[in-house]
Amino acid sequence: MPSDIPDLVKFRPLSYAEPALVPQGRRPMTIRAGLFKNLILDLDPEDAAQIRLGLHERETFFPIRQAARDSAWMIDIGAGNGALAIFFRRLPKCEIVHAFEPRPAALAIFRRNLALNNLSEDSHLVIHQNLARAPLETLQLDLDVPGFLNIDADGSEMQVLDSAAHLLTHGMPDVMVEVHSAAREEACIARLSGLGYRVKVITSAWWRFAVPEPRPSAYNSWVFAMKARFIRRY
Repeated sequence: MPSDIPDLVKFRPLSYAEPALVPQGRRPMTIRAGLFKNLILDLDPEDAAQIRLGLHERETFFPIRQAARDSAWMIDIGAGNGALAIFFRRLPKCEIVHAFEPRPAALAIFRRNLALNNLSEDSHLVIHQNLARAPLETLQLDLDVPGFLNIDADGSEMQVLDSAAHLLTHGMPDVMVEVHSAAREEACIARLSGLGYRVKVITSAWWRFAVPEPRPSAYNSWVFAMKARFIRRY
């Protein structure tokens, strides 16, 4: 068992221990570890434990950190509570973040999280509710510098990749796509490989038997891609 997994969750599902640790009711909480360490997020205690301990989607942290080292811009499709967008917004090199989130309830939490971290919507962080009203090809981005495109579209991955065709062809962003079926995974791999990207599939870690993540689909993986002409060590 890796030493970076807290003793609290070794050999048993975290959900068994969490109710005794925190009170009921959504409230601001400081993230203790992981990619979002020291961010303050408005969380529901019932599903907050893995986020607070840096275990939620931990499998993706290394490639995201690698992308974050050089990214001058970031696009977050399906931004949810805004944690990843806030992480990139705080990076010195990242000049602009475009976050897309269609759900009003998630948007409200996103905006609360911005305020909790002393941030606001401005020229460096732009929130969009509708991709159709702000197509990716219309965003003012410097395609000659590295960027990061994160896609969590719950089944609409290929449509998003279609809308990003100009960006992917003429730019050199790193790309992360969360997928929930083998067919969608294969389709994303084929599309990105055809555009000249080197692709790696990230699967759930072996220790997820002890620290499962509640998900609507049993199938979960991430397709991570880098432009072949701009390969960093990974």
